[in-house]
Amino acid sequence: MHIVVCMKQVPRDNSVKINSDLSINADGIEKIINLFDEYAIEEGLAWNEKHGGKLTVLSMGIDEWVEQMRRALAMGATDSLLLKDASFANLDTLAAAKVVAAAIKKLGDVDLVFCGRNSTDDESGAFAPALARALGWAQLTYVGKVLEVDPAGKKVTAERHLETVIETVTASLPAVVSVIKDINSPRYPSLLKIKKVAKIQPPVWTAADLGVSGLSAAATISSRVPPPPRPSGEIIDGPDAAAKVRKLVDKLLENQII
Repeated sequence: MHIVVCMKQVPRDNSVKINSDLSINADGIEKIINLFDEYAIEEGLAWNEKHGGKLTVLSMGIDEWVEQMRRALAMGATDSLLLKDASFANLDTLAAAKVVAAAIKKLGDVDLVFCGRNSTDDESGAFAPALARALGWAQLTYVGKVLEVDPAGKKVTAERHLETVIETVTASLPAVVSVIKDINSPRYPSLLKIKKVAKIQPPVWTAADLGVSGLSAAATISSRVPPPPRPSGEIIDGPDAAAKVRKLVDKLLENQII
């Protein structure tokens, strides 16, 4: 069985600057594996350990991302693949999904793709559905538990953890599955494994290798500004606790909170 996990590198925190061209400047901020992708990696590893085969961690980015790909290899991934090309630099989610789909098709023997629900930098949450559409595969989104992966029967069964209901859904393989936080507990790679993969250079595929051209963003960002700062809080004073409570209740009523 061949499992692919799509992985993205993101800044550890959101204290980024915005460049004049509206790109994000995360200089000086530690880069990490996207939180939801780390859960996707762990889920892929669990099923790879159960069924055998290969687990390829796939990322579209720049050379700097290799360090986080090595971390995924130290966690247990068997293979890695970096998609890198100047034409990939400013793609939107839809175009990025088309590039990744081309890579998965070129790999040729992929049974299952795991993705994180969304990335913590752009928060679109649209990559996994767009990837499934580009591949023409079934998709299972917001997955909080994978119940069964059956390579022989060509099916996957999972729970979709939605806001008010949990759905149990079965789809045919190949499929794209996007996972939510806390579906599992991602493992920490040992220092020995980190050292073992420290010099691995993932294969690199370019746009020419994938046979993709004429890439452009279907949606472009026209403005990007930080959110307004939170208003300062107010300390409720009074001669005693009862007076403070009455004053607090009055304010809650005044603001139609209760």
